[in-house]
Amino acid sequence: MKKTQEKPEWLEARNLKTREDLWLKLDKDIFAGKCSLTEHTIDGVRVLRLGVSPAIDRDPPLSFAVTETEMDGFDQPGEFKETDLPLNLFFKQIAEDHFRIGFDLPEKSQCFALGERLSDVNLRGRRHTLFNYSDNLHIPSLDTMYVSIPFLVVADLHRSQYHGILLDSPAWQSWSLDEELNDRGVVDLLSRRGWTIYMMEADCLPDLIASYTALTGRSKIPPDWALGHHQSRWSYPDQETLLAVGKKMRESEIPCDCLVLDIDYMDEYRVFTHSKERFPDFKQVVDELDSLGLKTTCILDPGVKKEEKFSVYADGKKRDFFVRRGDQRPFLGKVWPGPSVFPDFLRHDVRVWWSAQHGFFVDNNIAGVWNDMNEPCLIDSPCPMPPQSKELPPEDKQMFMQALPEGKVGHYEVRNLYGFQMARASFEGLLALRPDERPFVLTRSGYAGVQRYSAVWLGDNMSWWEHLALSIPMLINMGLSGVPFTGVDVGGFGDNCSAELLTRWYELGIFYPFFRNHSSMLGVVQEPWVFGDKTEARIRHLVGMRYRLLPYIKRLFFEHARNGAPLIRPLFWSYPDDQEVYDIDDQFLFGDDIMVAPVTKRGHRSRVVYFPRGKWIPLEGGAVIEGGRYLRVELELGTVPAFARVGSIIPTVPVIQSTREYQQAPVIFKCFGDGIGLFIEDDGISFEYENDGYNEWLLTVLDGKPKVECVNYGYIAPERKYYLDLNGEVTELRLQSPT
Repeated sequence: MKKTQEKPEWLEARNLKTREDLWLKLDKDIFAGKCSLTEHTIDGVRVLRLGVSPAIDRDPPLSFAVTETEMDGFDQPGEFKETDLPLNLFFKQIAEDHFRIGFDLPEKSQCFALGERLSDVNLRGRRHTLFNYSDNLHIPSLDTMYVSIPFLVVADLHRSQYHGILLDSPAWQSWSLDEELNDRGVVDLLSRRGWTIYMMEADCLPDLIASYTALTGRSKIPPDWALGHHQSRWSYPDQETLLAVGKKMRESEIPCDCLVLDIDYMDEYRVFTHSKERFPDFKQVVDELDSLGLKTTCILDPGVKKEEKFSVYADGKKRDFFVRRGDQRPFLGKVWPGPSVFPDFLRHDVRVWWSAQHGFFVDNNIAGVWNDMNEPCLIDSPCPMPPQSKELPPEDKQMFMQALPEGKVGHYEVRNLYGFQMARASFEGLLALRPDERPFVLTRSGYAGVQRYSAVWLGDNMSWWEHLALSIPMLINMGLSGVPFTGVDVGGFGDNCSAELLTRWYELGIFYPFFRNHSSMLGVVQEPWVFGDKTEARIRHLVGMRYRLLPYIKRLFFEHARNGAPLIRPLFWSYPDDQEVYDIDDQFLFGDDIMVAPVTKRGHRSRVVYFPRGKWIPLEGGAVIEGGRYLRVELELGTVPAFARVGSIIPTVPVIQSTREYQQAPVIFKCFGDGIGLFIEDDGISFEYENDGYNEWLLTVLDGKPKVECVNYGYIAPERKYYLDLNGEVTELRLQSPT
C-alpha cells in the first residue's frame, strides 16, 4: 500500500489563515452565561464594570486587584448592552476555555502600560502575552515576563481623550494591539472561570491614572532607608565578605543604605535559615553593619526543601499548606534546594502561616525581604504556557491545583497571582511583627495592585547597552500600570559589565525609584570601586546626587499616595499638547520638575535632547536652555544627565552617607528662577504620616522674594536648618510652625 505523502512545510505555511481571517470567520459565540454592567465614579472619573461568568448561576470571580473600598462603590447591576461600552468593546466565548475581547483603537492612538513589557513606551503594533514567567535573557522574541498587569491605556491624540481598560483575570491572556494594522485591539483570554473588565475615560492622563490607582490601591510611602543606594550580588558567600563590602563602602565614602544577601546566606537553600558554617555570627554581622548605617535585606524564594527533618516543610506538610497536583499527590518542583514544595498563597491561612515565619528575619534584625523565583520559577523548565498557546489544559493537568473561596482551581487560571500573594504575605508578616515600621518588600513577580505590598524590580537583565536603554520605556510603562516603586539592576545582572557601562548606568540609575547595583557570580564583579579610581570617583559623585535629592524623592512618593502619579513619567504626562514628546523613549520626567536624558550608547559623549516648552537648566548648573526644540548636549562620563524646569523649587540636602543622617541634615531649597515648590518631612519610618503626622510647606519666590506657607503641621521634627539657594546666593530660611 502506497504511503500518503505529507504536505511539505512550505505548503502548510501558505495555507495558514491570518489572525484577522480567523477573527472575521469565527461568528460562533457559545456564551450562555451571566454578565452584568455597573458603574462607579472614582476620583472624578466614570468607571464601568462588566462582570462575565460562563455559568448563569455563578458570579464573576473574586478580585484580588481591586481594593474592597472601591469594590463596594459600584451600583446595582443594570441591563447589559454592548452599545454602552467605550471603544465599541465587545466579547465572544469561542470555546469552553477561550474568551475573545475586541475593541477599537482610534487611528492615531497610542497604547501604554500592561506592566512589564520589553518594548518601546508605545505598545501598539505587536502582541503582548501576559503570563508570569522567568525570562532571564530579556530579548524581544521572548514575550512573557515576570509581571503581568492587564491594564491598558489608550491615548486618543486627536480628541485628547484617554481610555483605561483593566481586564481583571490572572489567567493566560494575549493582547494584540493593531497587530494587523486594522485599528483594532484583540485580547485572547484562556480561562474557564470568567472575568471582570473595568473601563474608564478621562480628559487627561493624570486623571486616568489617579482613578485606576484608587481602584487598585496605591503604594505606601517607603521607609527612608529603602530610598537609598542598595548594593547586592549573587552572592556574598560568607559573613567576612559581606562585612568587608560594608566597610569598603564606608571607607570609599560612597553613600549606601543597604547590603543585600542572595541565596547563599541560607543553610543549603532552606528558607528561613542561615548557614552556620558561612554565617556563624549572622545576627552579630547584621548588627555590625547596622552600626555603620547599613541595613540588610535577604532573598526569600517560595520553594520549601522537601526534607522531613526541616521544620518549615514538616509543619507545612502537617497543615496541608502545600499545593497538590490534580491527582492529589504533592507537587514537587526543582529549585535551589532540589525537590521542593510550594505554599498555596491564595489561601488566607497559608499566608498567615508564611507571614509568621518572617520572625526569623525580625529576630535577626533583617530590615527587608526580597521575594524571588515567585512566578513560580522552576529550574530548567520551559514556560508552561508559551505565547503561541491556543487552549487551556484541563484543570488537573495544570502543574498543580490551588484553593479559592469558590473552590479548587487549576494553577494556570490564577498563575499571575502567585508572586503577588507571596509579596502580600511578606508585607503582612513584617507589618504584624513590626507594627510601627513601614515594611520593605521587593518582588520579581506581580499582578495589578502589587504596589499595595511591594516594590518591583524587573528581573535578570543583562549588562548590555540595549538593556540600559530599554529600562526607560519599561519603567515608564510600569509607572503607568500603577507601580511607582520600581527599578532594574544597575550595571545589569548577567554577562560582564564595563567601566563605561557601569558609569552610564549609575547616571540613569540614580533616578530609578528603587536603586540597586546587582550582578551575577557568572560575570565580573561590579561594585563601584572595582574599575579603578576614576570610575569610583564618578560613581561617588553620582550617588551623592541621589542622596542630595532625597527630600524631592520623598515628596514624589507623597504625591503618588495622594493622586497615583508615578515617579518616572513620560514627557507627555506634563506636555500632552506637544506632538514631539509621544515618540520619545530615551528621556523621562522625574516628577514634574526634573527631566532626565541619559546617554545610552557606548562611546558617546553627547546626545540630542528634546526640551519641552518653557526653560530648563542643567541640574548641576549651567546656562538656561530655551525649550520647544532639540539640542545636542555634551554629557561626559560621570555627568548627571538631568535638567531642572525653570520655575521649580527643589528641596535638597548636602551629601550624606546614609539616610540615618537625613533627619538632621540641613535642607537647601534650590530655586530655579521665580517659582513654587513643596517640601514634606516626616519621621521616615512609621505610618504616622497617614494620621497627619507630617509637615508640609509651600514655598514661593516672586521677584526674588521668598514666601513660606505651612500647609500641614503634625510632626515635631528634629532640629535642622533650612536655606534658600537663589541664583547661587544662599540665605537662611525660617520654617515656622503655625503655633
